[in-house]
Amino acid sequence: MSNLSCIQNVKVVEEDPYPYVCVEEALPENLYKELADSFPEQLVCSTQPHDGGITYRYKSKECVNQAPPPIWQDFFAYHTSPEYFKACVKLFEPAIMKSYPQYEHLLSADNITTRDVDNSGSYVTDCQFVVHEPVDQTGTSRTPHVDNPVEIYAGLLYMKKPEDTAQGGNFTIHRQINEIQQVNKSLGRQVEDNVHEEVVQVPYKQNSFCMFLNVMGSIHSVTPRIQPTERRRSINIIGEFNGNGKMWKVKEIKS
Repeated sequence: MSNLSCIQNVKVVEEDPYPYVCVEEALPENLYKELADSFPEQLVCSTQPHDGGITYRYKSKECVNQAPPPIWQDFFAYHTSPEYFKACVKLFEPAIMKSYPQYEHLLSADNITTRDVDNSGSYVTDCQFVVHEPVDQTGTSRTPHVDNPVEIYAGLLYMKKPEDTAQGGNFTIHRQINEIQQVNKSLGRQVEDNVHEEVVQVPYKQNSFCMFLNVMGSIHSVTPRIQPTERRRSINIIGEFNGNGKMWKVKEIKS
């Protein structure tokens, strides 16, 4: 496995409340330092912001036209590769075989390409720089929600600045306790309060990585940041169906 891989140091796949992994010191220290020191924050924040002007995303497709530093080109290339996609699915194989046999076909997935760079694949991947402005609590939190059902897995590498002393911004795992009748697509597929309970928080800290299999009930959130003065930095790593495939189905409403 490549030393660029965010899952190289994963020892355990948690299965309660759904399949996920969390690891501290995900990358070798010297590699992480090189990535952190060359994080192209200015490039990312030169793009059009989202979420009311507080979130910037720089995706693999943008890197084709204006490339980040070479080490980041290598990082993005690996985490959008068929090799990494297959390694992620393989990581979840025991959980799939034990509890989610409907996803067994993913273990033989092939024809994997990078989203919006080459959309010819049956499956597509993406890697994204994500930067959030240091705004108040409301602006930096994500209420409990599920992701797009075309998504197979989602990973998050935290790149917190050493000088960032704000608390919060933690990735939070929730357990589904009642049937999900519907999700609010207008609010990022937010779920209703009575269908979940909080299980564990993963602190926002440098070189920590979390990833989950997007099964039905993979509810998660991000806690508010308290009096932040620095931008919140992370990397999103995604694998998904390209076409009509979905991991699950539920009614979606718009408010």
